Amino acid sequence: MKVIVLDGSQRPALAITRSLGRRGFRVTVGAETKSSLSSCSRYCADSFEYPSPHENPEGFFRAILDKSCELRPDFLIPVTDVTVGEILRRRGEFGESIRIPYDELEKYNLVSNKEWVVSQCRKLGLPVPKSVLSTEFPDREAVLDAAGKLGYPLVVKPGLSRIRTETGWINTSVRYAHDEKKLDAMLKDPVFSRTSFLLQERIQGRGVGIFLLMKDGEVLASFAHRRLREKPPSGGVSVLCESIKPPADALNTATRLLASVKWNGIAMVEFKEDDAENVFKILEVNARFWGSLELAISSGVDFPYLLLAMVKGWDAGMPAMYKAGLKLRWELGDLDHLWIRLFRNPAVLSLPSGAPSRLGVLLDFMADSARPSVRREVFRFRDPKPFLYELKQYVRNAVSSRRRSGP
Repeated sequence: MKVIVLDGSQRPALAITRSLGRRGFRVTVGAETKSSLSSCSRYCADSFEYPSPHENPEGFFRAILDKSCELRPDFLIPVTDVTVGEILRRRGEFGESIRIPYDELEKYNLVSNKEWVVSQCRKLGLPVPKSVLSTEFPDREAVLDAAGKLGYPLVVKPGLSRIRTETGWINTSVRYAHDEKKLDAMLKDPVFSRTSFLLQERIQGRGVGIFLLMKDGEVLASFAHRRLREKPPSGGVSVLCESIKPPADALNTATRLLASVKWNGIAMVEFKEDDAENVFKILEVNARFWGSLELAISSGVDFPYLLLAMVKGWDAGMPAMYKAGLKLRWELGDLDHLWIRLFRNPAVLSLPSGAPSRLGVLLDFMADSARPSVRREVFRFRDPKPFLYELKQYVRNAVSSRRRSGP
């Protein structure tokens, strides 16, 4: 069978390429550059370049449609919010022979919206952080007043991680406001006039992800991990995570939320365990493949293959158990985490309480480099080229950044 995987520069795309390539699928990788992290893999049969979906959505879509007409793949798998959004908007143009293994666009956009997540959790009685939703107030002054009642510091989140405009896509980011003056300045950013947003209490506790494969709201496969280190250190992309047995209450909460819309496909529900209340609270939903996908695959839950099997109706034997206690390390991301912690002022990093000292961070980094329970995410002895490609790009970017910053 033939598969086109998009977003070849992303680590989930590499995990998908390796997963399906090992199983005998002919994988063609697309990316914004001629070569990419995933196209370097031994499991990539062919690759192609396409225009930036961020800056040229129409050019991107025409390139993917033309390549699909040429190759006639059985599956087309976009990976990021932007490419998933562009493909799902016009999925009918690909015809019925090419399967795009995601739910409908309306449902995808719904569960990806952080304001909807909070509203739906309130409706279902599911635990979420205390929140102020912009759509509940007539103007910014009213929002600021409600924020004061909620209390600082606050987490400031646009409703969507990516926003489509007439000229392309723009990225948003989570921010932290420590007082009303800083919050007022943040909300003057034009991004907050383009999308709804929410303010939340900052929860202290470990981050946990629940990963599900569902059909009409019924769970077919599940997996869980906890975040050990992130980039940026205040909270972001996981650079070191560990497979765990799904906490029963978090699994139940994630299942109920997605079952309420009869979800089809894969999804990652992100939680924080509130240390003060000993409760897992939902932060957001990623209705696509996630950054630490390789950990689930290495632990025994091959989500890319299981998703295609569900779509095609194959009997794939959904796993009832997987290996817990396995750690996955994104090598260069973890190096960035170390660099940030060692050389940036902790006062401006918005670190969570209980964050380890600089010495502790250094010792943990060195120890994890030798622990056999820690797997490398990108480097593989049988497939080393992706890591060499990533390392080359990393060094090039570091040199370029140094030159821009001057002597």
